[in-house]
Amino acid sequence: MAEEEQAELARRFSRDMNRGVAELAQLGYPAHFFKKMLAEHGAVEAARRLVSDPKPSYGLWRLQELSRLNASVEMWVLLPWFEPLFDQETRDRAERELRLLDVDVDRELRQLVSRLQPPA
Repeated sequence: MAEEEQAELARRFSRDMNRGVAELAQLGYPAHFFKKMLAEHGAVEAARRLVSDPKPSYGLWRLQELSRLNASVEMWVLLPWFEPLFDQETRDRAERELRLLDVDVDRELRQLVSRLQPPA
């Protein structure tokens, strides 16, 4: 992938992460820690750090409580169009963390892709 395409994809990921944080705030979860990470590291690096942390995040637990794991960083790292932003180890770890919460990752990812992709 060309450098400019990679940069545009990273900007799209950042817009999506910030939009997601705003939507979650409306549900009563302000995601203060993740917002701070976004400001300090940018969206791609914040996602890498969050997924790589050996401790499951409070946010992941909170999203499970809200039945919104489809809004988790872990799920968005797995979206096929964001694959070039993350190495396979990060993507594998994101999937493992979701599976530990008994998420049917394949089904949830299909539904999320279907919801987010523009109609043909």
